[in-house]
Amino acid sequence: MDKEKKKESLRFLLAAASKIYGEKKLIEMLIEQGAPDRDNLDELANDEGLRFAHLTTALKESADFVGQLEIRLSELCVIAENLGFGNPKIIRKWLSDECKPCLVEHIIDGYDEVYRIMIELDDRLMWSGWPLIGKLHDPMK
Repeated sequence: MDKEKKKESLRFLLAAASKIYGEKKLIEMLIEQGAPDRDNLDELANDEGLRFAHLTTALKESADFVGQLEIRLSELCVIAENLGFGNPKIIRKWLSDECKPCLVEHIIDGYDEVYRIMIELDDRLMWSGWPLIGKLHDPMK
């Protein structure tokens, strides 16, 4: 990956992670994992020493993140099983792994499985008729 593409990807990931933890907490988590000590996320994203592994490891070490991921994957499995689409069995396999931080690795490696389920849900739930009905419900709004 070229340097600009890497920097762009890291910026995106840092922005997404900061929505979960806030900038200060995220920087602390990254520094604990060996990332360069910088004052803000812009400086950190521009630092050549920042690695994807710093963020991956920080997430794996976050009991809160792993717990939220576990809850949301379990819910996604229930929905996929009840509606009969996707491959929730593979996600159940990940969830059964006793190594809870490994869940982060499983989801990164197998994200296509989760994405397929989310796309199917989106196709079923985000019907273009909903805004039409909403406007008919209150046409003056």
